[in-house]
Amino acid sequence: MILKDKRWRSKKYTDWVAKNMACANCTLQDETIVSHHLKHRYFPYSGGGTGMKADDFLVMPLCYTCHDKAHNGDNDVLDWQAEFIFKTLTMAFREGILIVDDTRC
Repeated sequence: MILKDKRWRSKKYTDWVAKNMACANCTLQDETIVSHHLKHRYFPYSGGGTGMKADDFLVMPLCYTCHDKAHNGDNDVLDWQAEFIFKTLTMAFREGILIVDDTRC
């Protein structure tokens, strides 16, 4: 039997991304923002495969329009996913949403 990797999940974090950030692609800031998980060319970091999803820390805020573009293979969104995630993580650490446990380093 092949064991499936357990992914990091945090509804609190994905909700924070969707409710507190503008679209990483077009900068729209309204109620249409969702947390989009890393996809496509970043396999295996993006889950990959049917029913598999990237860890919740690998999300970026996208509006419905840009989210649809990403899921339909638009390179203007997909090419920037890593940068969008880095910016999202930077803001989350700066605002204390994600915290590093220094005692484990």
